[in-house]
Amino acid sequence: KLESELRAVDPVHAELFSTVLVQDVRGRMKPMHTLSREVIRKLMGKESYRGLDADQLLLSVWADNQAWYAEAMIKLPHHPKFESLGFEDDYQAYKAFFNPDGSYKLSAEVQAANAVIDKEKGTWEKALLKLDEKVNIFNMMLSGYLLKVVPLEEDINNTWVSAYAHGEQSSIVADKLFPAYKEALKRGLKSGDFKLANEIILELMKYQNAQSPELLPSDGQRSLEILLNKLKVFNRLALINILLGLGFLVLLFIQIFRPRASYLKAHQILFGAMALAFILHTIGLGLRWYVSGRAPWSNGYESMIYIAWTSSLAGLLFSRKSSGALAATNVLSGLVLLIAMLSYLNPEITPLVPVLRSYWLTIHVSLEAGSYGFLMLGALIGIINLMLMIFLSPNNKSRIKDTVSEMTKLSEMTLIGGLFMLSIGTYLGGVWANESWGRYWGWDAKETWALVSILVYAFLLHMRFVPGLRGLFAFNFASLFGLASIIMTYYGVNYYLSGLHSYAAGDPVPVPAWVYYSVAVLICISALAWFRQRKIWRTS
Repeated sequence: KLESELRAVDPVHAELFSTVLVQDVRGRMKPMHTLSREVIRKLMGKESYRGLDADQLLLSVWADNQAWYAEAMIKLPHHPKFESLGFEDDYQAYKAFFNPDGSYKLSAEVQAANAVIDKEKGTWEKALLKLDEKVNIFNMMLSGYLLKVVPLEEDINNTWVSAYAHGEQSSIVADKLFPAYKEALKRGLKSGDFKLANEIILELMKYQNAQSPELLPSDGQRSLEILLNKLKVFNRLALINILLGLGFLVLLFIQIFRPRASYLKAHQILFGAMALAFILHTIGLGLRWYVSGRAPWSNGYESMIYIAWTSSLAGLLFSRKSSGALAATNVLSGLVLLIAMLSYLNPEITPLVPVLRSYWLTIHVSLEAGSYGFLMLGALIGIINLMLMIFLSPNNKSRIKDTVSEMTKLSEMTLIGGLFMLSIGTYLGGVWANESWGRYWGWDAKETWALVSILVYAFLLHMRFVPGLRGLFAFNFASLFGLASIIMTYYGVNYYLSGLHSYAAGDPVPVPAWVYYSVAVLICISALAWFRQRKIWRTS
């Protein structure tokens, strides 16, 4: 709860305020409901504070700014060097970044970090600049600069201004609106009566609608964007899909170790729940498409939720009767959605860069990103098959071999579909490249690694023609580690290499330690599976 000296804006008024349209720093028009959550999430890594939602926070900090200077609302990026600068706690107050004379404590360090060219910036420079961005965002909350809600009259650039507007961007309406609204909020904070503040917001919305209505989101888009924010479809589906995957995995082991048990009804129930989750996922993508006015796979976050969708689609198409393959499908989809929730994948809807404003975005990117879901599913089926091989014994060897053979065939079908999508998508990408850059192929990092991935999976699917590389173990082992080429194509190129596809990049992050541990675990699983299947299958 809030301390006694802190006062919060009434939640009913904050809800009305959340429906006001605002122009963000990139020029996109969206409901305040979206902007407030993006801002608070960027500051704190969450969307609420002491029982207040993002809209209440945004208004309360602006209306009563001095009372919020000492609130620890700025989350420090992870780096040990911040402790040496006196920032020991994970969350810091705005005033902690300023000396008694008002000077900025990080001024020299930020200036030095900005002097380093981008490709040579280390983890410290990146963490420092990210923190500096957060401090600036909080300052914009205090000043009201974020509240760009007043359209400039007869402005050909469709510029909207805030309480911080001045000079050529000043507006008579803004000069009158913001002082009156801020005073109404202060009165409301003291008396609890926000009637006047409500009236001002309603008048503002009328004024907005009267200025260039053809450039504004429709009422339907506004309402559905707020609904999408509230539902948090993809966050909820991450947990649902993982639980479904674990349910199918339990069912798989029951089938193997208790073959006489009846499991058909349980399989049907889980499959029905999976189909329902897929429908919800599809609706979420459709809502995002309608709200943004474009295909929802143009940045890192959107491509991840789309890959999760194609993973579920592949499972529904090829693995309806296989508990093992459906376990892999749901676990993969859930994990991809969890990765999409990580802080360095920005979930906000952003305007397209010029090269992406093409119908080729829908065609090329959907095939490329969609193929990743199919190929990742094949890899996860490979993991499950290798783990089943570890449990081989003379008593269950025939049942496990039948299960692994069935899942391997499903994996092969999935990989064939993924390879077709990847190949066609890469070919069509060359057509798009010719339209955008005047050449079909230029050995850009993304193009090169897409070709490498095609060759890797083409070889993988033809391994059965090589005498020494035949067998269930060889195929599943190759399908697992063949995914490294896709990981490099997607993450390595987008986040660590430079090139013409840099528009898809997120914030570069160091490779976390768990990646190395995961690779070591997968190698151990593969080694155990190889020794076990060699002992049981080849000696029987």
